[in-house]
Amino acid sequence: MRPLGETCLLISLVATGYAAVLSLWRGSSSRAVQRLTAGATVIGFTSLTITITVLCWALVTRNFHFEYVAQYASRLLPWQYCFSALWVGQAGSLLLWAWMTGLLAVVLRIVPTRDVGLRDTSFGLVMANVCFLVVVMVFAADPMAANPIASVEGGGLSPLLQHPSMLIHPPVVFFAYALWTVPGAFALAALWLGRTDAIWTQMARPWALCAWTVLGAGLLLGANWAYQELGWGGYWGWDPVENGSLLPWLTGTAFIHCAMGWKYRGRFKKTTFALALATCALCNFATFLTRSGIFSSVHAFSESPIGWMFLAFMGGVILGGGALLVHRRHTLHSPPLPSYLFARESCVLVATFLLSALTIVVLMGTLVAPISKLATGRMIQVGPGFYNNVLPPVGLGLLTMTAVVPLLRWGAPITASGKRLLVICVIIAVATAGASFVAGVHDITAFGVIGLAALTICTFVAAVWQSAWRRQTGQPWLALGSTLTSGRRKYAAYAIHSGVACVAIGIAGSSLGTQRQEFTLAEGERLQWQGHDIHYVRLDQRQLPDKLVAEAVLEVVQAGGPACELRPARHLHLLQNEWTSEVAIHSTWSHDFYTILNAGLGDGRIAITFVLNPLMRWIWLGGYIAAASAVVAAWPSRRVSRQHAAWVVNSRSRIQQSGELRHRPAA
Repeated sequence: MRPLGETCLLISLVATGYAAVLSLWRGSSSRAVQRLTAGATVIGFTSLTITITVLCWALVTRNFHFEYVAQYASRLLPWQYCFSALWVGQAGSLLLWAWMTGLLAVVLRIVPTRDVGLRDTSFGLVMANVCFLVVVMVFAADPMAANPIASVEGGGLSPLLQHPSMLIHPPVVFFAYALWTVPGAFALAALWLGRTDAIWTQMARPWALCAWTVLGAGLLLGANWAYQELGWGGYWGWDPVENGSLLPWLTGTAFIHCAMGWKYRGRFKKTTFALALATCALCNFATFLTRSGIFSSVHAFSESPIGWMFLAFMGGVILGGGALLVHRRHTLHSPPLPSYLFARESCVLVATFLLSALTIVVLMGTLVAPISKLATGRMIQVGPGFYNNVLPPVGLGLLTMTAVVPLLRWGAPITASGKRLLVICVIIAVATAGASFVAGVHDITAFGVIGLAALTICTFVAAVWQSAWRRQTGQPWLALGSTLTSGRRKYAAYAIHSGVACVAIGIAGSSLGTQRQEFTLAEGERLQWQGHDIHYVRLDQRQLPDKLVAEAVLEVVQAGGPACELRPARHLHLLQNEWTSEVAIHSTWSHDFYTILNAGLGDGRIAITFVLNPLMRWIWLGGYIAAASAVVAAWPSRRVSRQHAAWVVNSRSRIQQSGELRHRPAA
């Protein structure tokens, strides 16, 4: 099987490069070139599919003739974790990324579009990206490399990666990186062709929304993995590799909003181009962070030259796109911003500035360690406190913008009815914040987050109510349904803002109200801590085929609530001879009761840590709301579907007519 995989990988290198060159060639509109491009695309993607299938089969069957399988698979591992080894190593993750990007290139090629020339050039750029990934594999990280040593057992997966979240989180992030390639390609193609109207932003919008949603889901899945598996009680430690994935999400958020400003008011043109290119480049920068070896992280790969290849690719995107942007700057003039403050474009401007500022801060904090080591020979690192000092004011500013925007208008001042509704919403938000103060929330940041989150939800409801009231149908539920249907994308965007507000509530609560304490307990001992009655019953120990398990059995009763059993554990993984902590969590809407077994001390005694994390469920709830709302916003409308159907019918008709003309005998 390995020679088959090697052959297909080489074929994909030639075919994807050929498809990219043909699509970017000026004569690509001819029918012969179109057929050649389609054929090369099919061959390239099919070859990549065979290659990734070969590697997956080798991993699941533990074929240690593959060097990659010998490094990351093991006979002791369950099959699903052997399969997940596909995206654990350098070569496998690159193969998955290349395959996903190739799949998206095929989708881009076959989906009907309003501008074929722009689509074809963008397709060529996406295929060039696929070709680059295959080049990296062929010359630097071959997933089909033979194992030089005859092995009967492999190295296996790191114990920290043997978690259900790791079956989903990495491929989701790689899929997001692949998705962000398409808006970046549209931006480059528009600049290259001189198409500096808003058509490219409309073509890129569904891809950007999908990429934003998928990357946000990947970030939350990674946070959930860190929360459950790393055993330190938190979910985001501002790790450099975590920051690398956050950066394109921030700039992508700004890009989506600036594209709306361009669509509705013809503004932010240069900024929209710059943000699309920056987001695409930062996806490659995130890959550089994980693969260059300049950071030590549980997320990072070992040191290799691959990271620097991605840094060079990122530099090429920035320099090439920047040069084209400067060249086309005279065609990208925007009208001046309105003089009144309360307009949607003013909110977009402020939000873009805040998101860009946060991106720069995170980027500087991430790079200060390697830059300081290079400049002075001494590594200077910044801790979570550096980011936590910047995040509250920026976060409160962004929440303010998302809270007021539903009642504002594009290019016009707020209406009298909008002002009245905004005043009512502010009163409700202040009352909600006051109620939280009475309930014991005295931190000024948490106080502000709760008030602004309440304002976000209130303005969303008020905007829907205002539109439904104007319809005056006499049937309230019918008017509400008609309002939500006709303004589906707009109200889905407001629902996304509400989801972000829920995430902000969870972050504020868990960051500012966490309680933590370590105890030493003997079997049968009881204690009271933070309103919980805790009974340590016993320490269970058992042996599994691949690990030893030591598990503390706890009975926990919260005041006024039912009892629950928690089993925090320590696992000794036999293959790696490495201990890991397996936390146990009891989650409610008010807080998470989080338990960490630190060690067994003999005679049934244990060292254990209890953590109380307030409002953690709100983070995951906000993620669900935002993801579902983004799907609703990105879903194509019936009108667009009818246009696509008409386009297909007209295309088939033209093809049939051209065939009849070619075969019609001469008079």
